Amino acid sequence: MDGAAQPFEDQPRSTFAQAPPSAGVQAVEHAGSTWARVSERQIKTTFVLPETSQVFVSMRVIGLAAKVATVSLDDFVLGTVRLTRDQIRIASTNATAMPLDKGLHTLTIRFGGRSVDGQPFADVDWIRVGTPDESPASYGAPTRRDLLASGAALGGVPHRSISLRAPGAVRCAVRPSRSSRFKAAVGMLGPGEGDAEIRVIQDGKEPVTLHALHVTGTDKAAWTDVEVPLDPFAGQVISLELRAAQSTRGGRILFGDAAVIGPPDPPPTVPRARAVVVVALNGVERPDLPPWSGRADPRLPTLSELTATGVTFDRHRAPSTATAAVIASLLTGLPPQAHTLMDPGARLPERMTTLNAVARDSTVRTGMFTGVPMSFRAFGFASAWGKFVEHPPASGDAATVPLDQAAAWITEVGKEGSEVRLLAFIHARGGHPPWEVSPKEISALKPVDYAGPIEPRRAGQVLARIRASKRRNKVLSQDDRDRIRDLGAIALGAQDRALGGIITALKQVGLWDETLFVVTGDVSSGRSDETLFGDAVELSEPPLTLPLYVHFPGELFAGKRVMAPTEVVDIPHTALDALGLGFAPGRRVYGRDLASVASGLEGVGREPQVAVLGERYSTRWGDLVLYGRFGAAPFLCDLGLDPTCAFNRRDLMPHAAMTLFRKTVAFDAAAHASAPPREPATIDPDTSAQLSVWGAP
Repeated sequence: MDGAAQPFEDQPRSTFAQAPPSAGVQAVEHAGSTWARVSERQIKTTFVLPETSQVFVSMRVIGLAAKVATVSLDDFVLGTVRLTRDQIRIASTNATAMPLDKGLHTLTIRFGGRSVDGQPFADVDWIRVGTPDESPASYGAPTRRDLLASGAALGGVPHRSISLRAPGAVRCAVRPSRSSRFKAAVGMLGPGEGDAEIRVIQDGKEPVTLHALHVTGTDKAAWTDVEVPLDPFAGQVISLELRAAQSTRGGRILFGDAAVIGPPDPPPTVPRARAVVVVALNGVERPDLPPWSGRADPRLPTLSELTATGVTFDRHRAPSTATAAVIASLLTGLPPQAHTLMDPGARLPERMTTLNAVARDSTVRTGMFTGVPMSFRAFGFASAWGKFVEHPPASGDAATVPLDQAAAWITEVGKEGSEVRLLAFIHARGGHPPWEVSPKEISALKPVDYAGPIEPRRAGQVLARIRASKRRNKVLSQDDRDRIRDLGAIALGAQDRALGGIITALKQVGLWDETLFVVTGDVSSGRSDETLFGDAVELSEPPLTLPLYVHFPGELFAGKRVMAPTEVVDIPHTALDALGLGFAPGRRVYGRDLASVASGLEGVGREPQVAVLGERYSTRWGDLVLYGRFGAAPFLCDLGLDPTCAFNRRDLMPHAAMTLFRKTVAFDAAAHASAPPREPATIDPDTSAQLSVWGAP
């Protein structure tokens, strides 16, 4: 099992309880190689054993403060190895007496010795979990430099290659689409001959060999082009394994320019937009909206019409359950780790480049209209707008005012001439209380004699108290829930009519056919007492699942429903593409153009969707969801088998669990790398009062 070694050439892998990597493990150089300097008493790593086997543990180590190291597997002490101070040594335990079960295991190395003045315990080059062989001390861990041959040439033809000694393999986790294919040039470098395989590894299943071939080295070696379809595994999380099964001693199996590719056809060209309008509705639940409700709703004619003339996306997901974090991602195209709004008390830093700043600098007229306190000036959202209007929920005015003001502004700007371009962003109340409901509408609600705590103006505060006092067994009755649903439906009907007013304004100034019109949500209203109209609630799928309607210029893809996964960061990416603009070159791009997704010609499936709230995370890849808190073992759910996530499949699906976890850690580290310092929100008394009326924590 030589592939189980962990070299510390790059960022070392961590166990679930030590990620992101601890400050007690730092990189140091020894003779041009990167080692890990360990200042903590113990280090842990989680690994997957593919087959039941006896194992031993070895490591290449330099002793510093530590004289010995105790090695444990799953809290069972495997042995103690001696370290030599300031000298490189390969320390190895004996093999386990009994075979170790396949699946997830945790390796713990505890250093013994006295650390004086913070002296580190040891420097570690690599750690290996291996199967017994004749000479464990002769092992050399493969490194990136050892595996990659950037200019390997066979028959005078070079390819950037993965170079493997036999027996050996590399694996890459992918989630292919129906059109995905694996492509590579395979050959042998050196004398003799060998066998190469391309396999798929999945939890609970035998490996599937997609292609096997015999290759020959020496001076007559040549590349063999291989291309295999991955459609049998579409939508599934798999490990694609490139394997050197066997070869003559001294030879290496090469996989040149290996890649998972999509279809050759490019997505269709989307007409340029003169207007981009983005509406984020707060407190809406997708099952209440067309087409997801599965029924005609005469109270929502505008959204019903958008279903017919635009595109609806069925797998749209939020990056957080903190409302301000979602709005920040909508405006920056960045995940919360990069724009720093990872909790409800943060504000958008002044230095962040936003969608509206890019548009304004390109002579696009910009305006933001918000009726949700979490996107008010106090949270950093007023910068770089040509017009910024916030409408307090405690004003007593209609909840539709932000939408109505946006419609008036569009009419005003649209009359300036045929060359004008505009960007409007509206953060609307949606179905969230407080609600404006007439006495006649109240009297028509059931039950007629309702005497519960839910009333239109103060419902936000009532629900906030119920969420905060759950331990005192304050819960909502069915009558309370019916009243909330009915009041929210009335409010949403008014919002739908105001949405229609914006579309009417665009049509009246001749912009509708050249408009990218987006309607989405920020955080779903939730169904449970713990999440109902809450902010920064648990990272479960219902609050993270959002509606998304897109009307493309020229009604491109009209009436289409798209099952491909999408994220909030796709919306600003699409908006800038529609205007012919973009963020600064060199900035990491997180989103995709929604027109390309809607075309169905993207091919290769996207990376996992990561949502965060403080130290908590929820990572979804297809039907698999890994969620938990950094520093603790996560929970793995398969929504296809268990929609309520009642059963933890982490131990049953170890490859998937480790894949999602490592991708989460890598994504988190990359996003944090360019983040500015967190800035606290400036909550003045007036903002505090508005948050209280809203029912914010």
